[in-house]
Order: sequence, then C-alpha cells, then structure tokens
Amino acid sequence: MLHARSRTSLIHRLSLSIWGLFLALLLLLCAFGYLAMRVITDRVVPVVAQRSVDLRAKASEGQFLQAERSVQRLQRELLWRLDHADRQAALARFDTLFARSPDGLWRLQPGQVDPERAPTLYLHQPPQGLDASARMRAVVAYDLLREQGPALVPPFFSVYMDFVEDGLMVYAHGMDWGSNADASATNAGYPTMRGSDPRRNPQRKVFWTPVYLDRQADTWMVSVIKPLDWQGRWVGTLGHDVLVQSLIDRTTTNDSAGVQLVMAADGALIAHPQLSRRIAAADGQLQLSALDDPLLAQVHGMIAYGRGDHGVGRSPDGSHWVAWSKIHGPGWYQVFLLPQARVDRVLMWGLLAVSSFGILGLLPAMWLLRRRVGLLFAVPLTRLTQAVDELSQGREPRPIAMQGNDELGHLADAFDDMVEELVQQRALQFAHAQALQTEIDERRQFMTRLEEERARLLALLGAMNLGILFVGHENRATYCNAAFLAMWDFPEGTSVVGKTTGQWLDASQRLMIDPQEFRRHMDEATVSPELHKQLEIRLHDGRIVMHDAYPVRDAQEHFIGRLWVQEDVTHERQTAEQLVRLAQHDPLTSLYNRRRFEDELARFFHAAERIPSQAALLFFDLDEFKYINDTFGHRAGDSVLNRMAVEIRTLVRSGETLFRLGGDEFAVLMPHASLDDAQHLAERIVLRIAQTPLCLHEHTVRLTTSLGIAHFPAHADNAEDLVAHADAAMYQAKHTGKNRWNVYRPDRDSSREMATRLAWNDRIAHALENDLLRLHFQGVHHAADGRLAHLEALIRMEDEANPGQLIMPAQFIEPAEKSGKILEIDRWVIGRSISLLATHPNLPAIAVNISGRSFDDPELPAWIGGQLRQQHVAPRRLLVELTETSAVSDMGDAARFIAALHDTGCPIYLDDFGTGFSSFAYLKNLQADVLKIDGMFIRDLPSERDNQVFVRAIIEVAHGMGKLTVAEFVEDEATLQMLRAMGVDMVQGYHLDRPRADHPALAD
Repeated sequence: MLHARSRTSLIHRLSLSIWGLFLALLLLLCAFGYLAMRVITDRVVPVVAQRSVDLRAKASEGQFLQAERSVQRLQRELLWRLDHADRQAALARFDTLFARSPDGLWRLQPGQVDPERAPTLYLHQPPQGLDASARMRAVVAYDLLREQGPALVPPFFSVYMDFVEDGLMVYAHGMDWGSNADASATNAGYPTMRGSDPRRNPQRKVFWTPVYLDRQADTWMVSVIKPLDWQGRWVGTLGHDVLVQSLIDRTTTNDSAGVQLVMAADGALIAHPQLSRRIAAADGQLQLSALDDPLLAQVHGMIAYGRGDHGVGRSPDGSHWVAWSKIHGPGWYQVFLLPQARVDRVLMWGLLAVSSFGILGLLPAMWLLRRRVGLLFAVPLTRLTQAVDELSQGREPRPIAMQGNDELGHLADAFDDMVEELVQQRALQFAHAQALQTEIDERRQFMTRLEEERARLLALLGAMNLGILFVGHENRATYCNAAFLAMWDFPEGTSVVGKTTGQWLDASQRLMIDPQEFRRHMDEATVSPELHKQLEIRLHDGRIVMHDAYPVRDAQEHFIGRLWVQEDVTHERQTAEQLVRLAQHDPLTSLYNRRRFEDELARFFHAAERIPSQAALLFFDLDEFKYINDTFGHRAGDSVLNRMAVEIRTLVRSGETLFRLGGDEFAVLMPHASLDDAQHLAERIVLRIAQTPLCLHEHTVRLTTSLGIAHFPAHADNAEDLVAHADAAMYQAKHTGKNRWNVYRPDRDSSREMATRLAWNDRIAHALENDLLRLHFQGVHHAADGRLAHLEALIRMEDEANPGQLIMPAQFIEPAEKSGKILEIDRWVIGRSISLLATHPNLPAIAVNISGRSFDDPELPAWIGGQLRQQHVAPRRLLVELTETSAVSDMGDAARFIAALHDTGCPIYLDDFGTGFSSFAYLKNLQADVLKIDGMFIRDLPSERDNQVFVRAIIEVAHGMGKLTVAEFVEDEATLQMLRAMGVDMVQGYHLDRPRADHPALAD
C-alpha cells in the first residue's frame, strides 16, 4: 500500500506558492505597466503634438497661399491687359475717371467714387507730370480691381497697386482710401516698395511684409507683394492685405496641455500667450534678443537646425517636448511646447492606479483560492488514492461512496460503477464473442453487395457528360468523374480526390473570369451547408459552366457532404444570344425594324419573280421632329414616336406591315395593293398624325408628316429602286410644303440628283468589291508637350478612271448614308484599322468615325469585339468617334448603341461637340469618354472672344464630368498656345500634322 502524504504539508506548500505568485504578479504588473505607459507616452506624445501643430499650421497657411496665388494671377492679368490695351482709348478714359484735387493729388472724379464696389486712388503729380505709362496703369488697374476686387476682398482685407510715381490704388470694401489721404500721404518708404525695388529684389519674387497694426481697422495684418515691371522698368507693386488677428487670437488662447506660439524664421515671436503685450509693443515681431528666455532660444535652435518644414523632439535640456510646423507663405512656424513634468505626473498617476488595481483585485482572489483548494481537493484526493492503491494490488476495492456533484464526486461514482461492471463484463465476454462472429459474416455479405452497387454507380457517373464531384463535410473531394476533369482541363492521369475545394480552386481559377465570385459561393456553402444555390461560372475561353451544389445526407439525415453537378451550357447560351441578336423588332416602338423591312421586301420580290403581283411602299417621317428633341428632351421624343406608332398601327390592315427604319423614319409595305389603296392609306396617315394632340410638358403640340408613295411595278422593278423612289417621293412632299403625301413622279424628281445617287451607289459597291477605298491618317497630339496621342483614320476613294486621284469623303458619304452602304464602309474602316493595330503593336491607338446609320445595326458592337479578340488587339487602342448631331437625332438608339460599345472596352469620342442645341444637356445621357470640340469654335479663336468663352466652358464642364477634350482645326501657333492655356487635353490640325497615307507613326 502506498504511503499517504501529509495533507497539512501539501496545503501549506500550496498556500506559500499562491502568496508568492500574488507578490510576483503584483510586481510584474507594476513594472510592465510603468514601462508600457512610458513607451506609449514617448511614442504618442510626439505624434499627438506634431499632429496638433500640423493641423494648426495648415489651418493658418491656407489663406496665405491663396493670397500668393491671387496676387501672381492679378499681375499676369494686369500685364496682359496693359499689353493688349488700346493706348488712345485708355488715355481718354483716364480723363473721364480721374481729376486733380485742389491739394495736387490725382483722385477719382467725385461722381465715380464708389468704395462699396470700386477702388479708390491717390496719386502725386511728378514734376514732369504724369506720363502715358502711369495713366494707362491707372485706367487698366482701376478696371481690373473694379471687376475682380469685390470677389477677392472677402477672403482678404484689401487688394491694391502701388505706383512708383508715389501713389496707391486700393479696394477695401466700404473704405475710401483715396479721399482719406492728404497731400502728405506717401508710399515711398513702405516695406512694399522697398521690397519690390530691383536692387533689393532682383529675382522679382513674391514677398511678405512684417506684421503691422492697421490703425484704421484696429487689427493686425501682413501684406503679400508681387513686384510689377512693365515695358522694361519697375512701375510699382500688386498686393493683398491679409488679416492675422484670428491667427494671433487662436495662439494667445491658453492650451490646457501646453503652450502654442508662432515664431518667424529669424526667431522673432509673432504670437505668444504670455508675451502678447510685449509683441504688440514691438510692432508685431518681438526679437529673441530682447528676451532672456533660454527655452525659446533652444526652440529657435531646434527649428533652425531641423532642416525641414516640420519636426518634433525634446528640448536640449529635456524640460519640454517641442513640435513645430511651417506656415507656408510668410514663412512662420507654428510651435507647441509641452512640459515634460506634466507628462511625468501623468505617468505617476498611472502607476498608482495600476498598483491599486493589483492590490484590490488580486489579494481577495488569492485568499479565497487558498480556502477553496483545501476544501475541495485535500480530503477527496486522499480517499481516491486509497481506493486506487487497493485496485492496483489486485484486491477488490470497497466502494468509495463519496457524496458530491463536482468532478471528484463524478470520478468516485465512475470508479464504483467500473468495479461493478468488471464482474458483469467477464460473464458477457463469451456470449459477445459468439455474436460478434455472426455479425462479421453478415457484414461480409453486405460489403460484397455494396461493392457491386458501387461499381454500377461509378460506371453510370463516368458515362455522364455532366461534371460530378462529391465533397465531404471536411471540404475534401472524395469522388470526381472524367467529365469533371475534362471540363477543367486537368491532364490525363491527374485527380482531385483527396484535395480540398480550395486547392481545386487554386488550380482552376486561371480559367475563370471572376474566381472571387465562386470563392464567395463556396464560403456561403461552408457557412450554410444546407443551402442549395445555382451559380453561373464564365470562363476566359468563352465557355459557361452552370454549377449546382446539393446537400447529401445519410440514412439518419445527418449532413455528410455536397454533390457538385456542373454542366457546360455554352452552346445553349450561344443559341439564346443568337436568337436575341436576331430579334427583328425596334426596342422603342416594338415595330419591325430596318432588318425585317429589308427581309420582307426581299421576300416579296422573290415571290414576285414566280407569281406576278403588285405592291406599294409608303415612306414618311415627322416634320420638325428634331425640334421636339431639342425643346422637350429625348424622352419626350421617344414618347412621341411611341404614340405615333400606336396611332398609325391602327390604320394598317392585315397583310400590310408598319416598320420603324430609325429616328423618326417609318415605312409601310402594302403587298398586293393598288396605287389607289396606297393613296387612301397615305391620306389617312397624314390626317391622323396632323389631328393627334401631343401633351409635352404641359404644352399641346401637333405634328405633321411628309409621305412618299412608290408603286411596284409602275415606279420600280426591284427593291432598291422602290425604296429610293419612295424616299424621293417623301422629299418631293417636303419640298412642296410638308403635311402632305406625294406619289413618286419621275418628272418632278431631280434626274441629275437621282442619277448621281444611283451612280454613286454603284461606284461605292464597286469600290468595296475591288478594294478602292484608302485610309489616310492625321495625328492627334497631347496639348501640353506635343506628343502623339493617337491617329485618326480618314477614308478616301481612289478614282478608277483617274489612277492616283483620290475622291474626298464629302462626295460619297452622303449617298452612302442614303443607300445604307455606309454600314459596309463603317465595317471596312473598322476592320482595316484593327488589322493595322495588330500589325503595329507600338502604335498607341487609332480613332475611327461611325455613321449615325450604324445605330440601327445592333450586331456592330459585338462584331467589333469579335474582331479585337480575333486579332488580339486591346480594346483601348480602338477609339470610336460618333458625331453629336447623329447621336441626338435618336437619343434612345444612340444611348443603347454607346452602352453596347462600352461593353467592348472601346473608348467613345463625341465628335463635333457644341453643334447641338442642347449639347451640355445631352452629356448626361450620352456616356462618351472624350468630347471633340467642333472646329467652328476653334477657327479664329484668338480673335473671337465669344468662341473663347464657349470653348473654355466646354473644357471646364468636360473636366468636371471626368471627360477629356480634343480641339480640332488647330491651324496656327497662337491658337495652339491659347488652347494650352485653357487646359485642353489634345489638339489636332494642319499646324501639327496633315492627313497622309504613309504617316510616320506607321513606320515602326
């Protein structure tokens, strides 16, 4: 039997250990607490002090920097106006503005004095009299300060100009400086004039005067001065008076933590809470030499040797924390002094608090711990030890029978139960062995059947086209079929079984466009295992995989994992998208669109080749419809088109088809109709449109229409001629007064124009078939440095009859738009430009122009994207230019077309910007990236002030909306320099580059 240990000795040793632990914890708590507070204080105090002084400096210097920029801008503006002023007009205006007073000073005419809105003047008469230079400066400065002074003075106290002839023109709201000055007034000895003297300021820099007290305003000020040189000599200054009273007031307010002060770079005190009277007595700047203050001398030394705009550190004697930050402008420093003694007091209070907390918290806890250890452990452990000794010696132990519900009581109960079970188990072991053998035999039979079932299931899953993956509850794959491995491009012989879903995702995410979305989906499934959520996974190679995850449970409904089922639905999606792209209805009015119109017309003529028939074609549009868009907005225009579509649809009979061809252009195809039938319908359409009231923004409007009729076979024997003649008849109706219909009459048609149009159609088709179209390129350059930004592709046609001669686009683009050939030209230009970009990878970008007729081609954006992907060209290198006038003529179609182009990644340029009636209003709806300012505003820009105002407004609005600007037709250096000053981003024109086929940028 084991010897029993002394319970008293055990408790005694445990008690000594507890109290020793208490003292050690208390000492460690105090030591680490003090060290932590010391370290934190040494780190936090300089950061807080530096942050505080930086914020004060930033708050103070904003107005100073604004004043410096303002006075420099005023000097540039004044010199520009002086250089461009009309000398004779300015001298004549001097006599109307100013007159000599009886005391000999020049002042404003009594009737011109307006101190609320205009500057005042006093000016001495030199012995030789006022020369023309002084008179012109007085007139131009008066106009400048009268124009800009009321806007500048609110942030500053005044704005003024000194004359070297001994005079001052000043604007300060409500103060008449000119009338208050007497004959003895002079500015000759002012710091403003001394600091502007070329002998003292040869670099002609902006400088700040010392602080001074303005007696009239009873406030402290400082002045910022810019020397004024004109016509090769010094003629005066321009300056602002800036109030510094608020800066001084903020500094003289005592800070509970330390002392805030303002010090000049030479050590002079500008503001100090305890020295404000001495600073005032020293005219606003108290030199340190007048003080016997070693701390301030140390502060000045730290700033002088800090070599930076701001800094923080302890003073050399260690008595204070010093933080400073430069106030840019006058070059002062905001300084904060924090006594180290105050920091030490805070540390001592903190140490006292930590010690008190340790004593009050740990002492009762240790005493209670000692009491509970003796009560709960000593007696129970002794009884348990005796019972275990008996069991270890092979004897049958007596039951402990210990009362209690704690862990030791449960342990004693378990020990008693164990002893009782030992006897019972020996009796059951034999019977259990026999039953176990029977169970083993049954399980062998069950496993055989299970393996056969598993083989059949694996064969079925392996034969499926669906990707199958089973994921266990630990997110590890336990099975996957061959289709799953093939779907994710795993090499033959590899497997994902045993890997986690995260490892599979790391290996497969390179194929996904958005792997983060699938990762979020897996995280949601981990949080909510029972969640069944379908997910669409898009891959970089264009495939679309539909992912389903189903929870799997065992026979007891316990969750054991998830079954992933993945299906490649790329083909089904492509089929659906193709059906959508082939939709033949106009999205706005739900009428058939131009594509369906062309198909129906072709179908009719194909049938007419077999069975002779007749048909009528009606073309009409809404007269003055552009007025609706410009006056009431494109939404109102869309509502008008919808209303007209509804009204006209009720007039069209079964078998006849109404189409919207684009914009406000409609057509009605009447198969098997006579000319009389067409005339009856035309009369009803014209009458219905004229009688339909339209309520737009509380205004009632009635529109009219011009309608043309062409009949087959009377007017044409093919679809192209029938359309052309119906269109010509519509324009005949317009030319004869509108609000009417007209049957095509060859004798009224301009035969030469029609022949020319038809001839051009043939020439364009011939040029497309025989590769007679050519591209020339003109550079678009960055305005700031002249670097090439991109090229613009300009189309030409080679004249087959005169080889080497080129036909300009103005001759063939309009016929191409009328006939619809422009759609083929647009695709030719885009395809050729993309090929050039692929051939010249160093070429930055090419801009192509797209006709407004292309808005009716819904497949064009997708075709552009396909060409870019096929030739591996980055979409950002193809710039698409749309003219503003074509875009606003059908705002709905334009907005949808631009949105589709944006999806391809190509930047959008809005060409000829400014020609529309409501250009700025359209910007919110036309999401273009770049605005190309119309050339009519750039020509003669230096001499046309109205154009300057408009161009500047376009640039500011574009930049405010995050868009870039391009100015075209830049044909001289003066225009280029003015555009640079206005802030335009890019320029284009003959002054920089001329269109040519062999542009140097294509030589790389």
